Amino acid sequence: MHVFQPVNPEDIENGPYRFVGEKIIITSLKDGKVNAVSAEWGGVGYVWNKRVTFIFVRKSRYTRECLDESGEYSISFMDQEAYRGALKYLGMVSGRDENKLAGARLNVNYDDGIPFIDEAKEVITCKVIYKQGFEKDCFVDKEIIEKLYKDEDYHILYTGEINKILLR
Repeated sequence: MHVFQPVNPEDIENGPYRFVGEKIIITSLKDGKVNAVSAEWGGVGYVWNKRVTFIFVRKSRYTRECLDESGEYSISFMDQEAYRGALKYLGMVSGRDENKLAGARLNVNYDDGIPFIDEAKEVITCKVIYKQGFEKDCFVDKEIIEKLYKDEDYHILYTGEINKILLR
């Protein structure tokens, strides 16, 4: 019989696509205007015979409106230390109220019409292929509701088929 050793998942995750403890920037368009938000939840996977990303956006966010209109988004992976202030700013301010990218002092670039952050180390561009809102009754662990959804502003899961991965 083989002997297996337990391993902490954090010890074997590496590379820019690990989505653990680092913020990403989700960028999309609405009415020709670029919007971006920083986020910590997401992942890369394989489903429906497609390479995909998973992102989570609260239903109240302007970013949700942009994703719903454009059906496309990018995920930009940033140097966490160098862009700490910009990442924080993008998570605190609404794109409904101002040009967040100008306020964060970040530049926009495009790949096949999908905006992304020019200062990024790596970028994934995606086309939305599925979305589903979280529902209170579907939470098995009710403690999550108490910790994260007291105001019932649930996230929407967006699954995006990967178009391209851009590396600097």
